[in-house]
Amino acid sequence: MMLLQRAVWRNASSISRRCQICQRAQRSHAWIQPLRSSSTKSSIPKASTPSKIPAKKTSYPEQLLVYHAGTGRTVFLGCLKVTTIFIFSFFTLVVAPAHFYSEAEPPWVAVGVLLSGIIPMVFVAHITGPFVTYIHLRLPAYARHSREMLMRYTKSLPNDAALDITTMNFIGKPRVARVKISDLYPVEERFGMANYARDTNLINSKLPWYFPKAVRQFGVHSSTSKIMGGEVWNNIASRISRK
Repeated sequence: MMLLQRAVWRNASSISRRCQICQRAQRSHAWIQPLRSSSTKSSIPKASTPSKIPAKKTSYPEQLLVYHAGTGRTVFLGCLKVTTIFIFSFFTLVVAPAHFYSEAEPPWVAVGVLLSGIIPMVFVAHITGPFVTYIHLRLPAYARHSREMLMRYTKSLPNDAALDITTMNFIGKPRVARVKISDLYPVEERFGMANYARDTNLINSKLPWYFPKAVRQFGVHSSTSKIMGGEVWNNIASRISRK
């Protein structure tokens, strides 16, 4: 009996030792596995990410201001246009009807009052119609990096060089017309107020009847522009005059 108990105890102790050895092996395997995975990950070379090449800064914008008529003149002409509209409205809606329905005055007095309100508005609109407030030159990419490249481009402008010319409409609201340099030609119209013009027949034929007509005449005076010393605009003006 005693021999049987000793044999059972020996078997139980050997089984417990084997279990302890298995647990230790499992623990060591759990520690070694992440180390192996980390070493394999570190050994794999990382793909090189493409570096972002910073865009080269340009010295000039794509739409460069080359002519400015002056804030004082622009504000004055805008106020003058609006003032003549108010005068026309007052004379035609208030003063002229009062003289027309007056029994003590002949009818021609009302007609004279009506004309005194119409003539100033029409004259100011005719004279100031071509007045140009701003001119912007659209530059290609290579001409925007330095002043030397800009001057070289403006001295030999291609035919498709574009100008954004800003004028004022009947009520003084800004109006922008994009014009190619090849479309402009020098003129002397509207008592010398318009010195450049273009052909707008094709443009007007494509516009609906209720749209305002395209601007044909432009009044630009290079002596009033001080943008970049006036050099860029002088190059543009000489390019137009060579036609």
